[in-house]
Amino acid sequence: MFEMTGRATAWGALLLLSALAGLPAHAATDGSDQKSGPGPAGALTEVPAGVTECDRLAQPTRAAMGNLPALVNGVSLADLRWPAARAACARAMEEAPSEVRFVAFAARAADKGGDARAAARLYRAAADEGYPLAQVNLGVMYENGEGGLGRDDREAARLYRLAADQSYPAGQASLGTFLLAGRGGLRRNEAEAARLWRLAADGGNAQAQNNLGKLYAEGQGGLRRDMNEAARLWRLAAEGGVAEARNNLRRAGRS
Repeated sequence: MFEMTGRATAWGALLLLSALAGLPAHAATDGSDQKSGPGPAGALTEVPAGVTECDRLAQPTRAAMGNLPALVNGVSLADLRWPAARAACARAMEEAPSEVRFVAFAARAADKGGDARAAARLYRAAADEGYPLAQVNLGVMYENGEGGLGRDDREAARLYRLAADQSYPAGQASLGTFLLAGRGGLRRNEAEAARLWRLAADGGNAQAQNNLGKLYAEGQGGLRRDMNEAARLWRLAAEGGVAEARNNLRRAGRS
């Protein structure tokens, strides 16, 4: 198991990333740390002081960052340019070995590059340091049996709870899903699932907005049936990219 603490975590992760990527420790990035290059519409053109190329190339979107500091607009996994991001994050980890976010962002680059095992090890390093984004993504890998990890709902549930306990919306959303289904050794609890989805929805998590909308539509989880609230939540989720939410609106005649 890839477990380290403090300064050793990022340094060991750097060595792992560099070895797997075939990059030297001083791998060059594809641009200046002061300016962002071309990006999605509305992307920042002036990068705040202290932001690195690793942030610019590999930070998740602001919505995905939840309650974590988002220094740039970020990129979805689909839009992540992984070779440049991987090099930039290797450099960032060398220059700031105690900054755990770089380890988590490097994991995203490895994931996009198709190296699920490296992604799992990097997420484990960041998760062990308490970084909730990494805890959730590692939980997903355990849930799906990816990156050389066996399927393990109990470990996934443990990781989701760690992230939820830090008020991280994606952790709250995932833990709520497990509670509704009674997965991962958890007792089925509709009311607690609804509470967690409400917190996550208020935090901008689109999947939680969709799920909470379904509870309102069905009058479950201790909620009174309310199609207006369901439609409001589904619209938010649809704006956040959840295709099911658009289908729910159409079926309810609210599209």
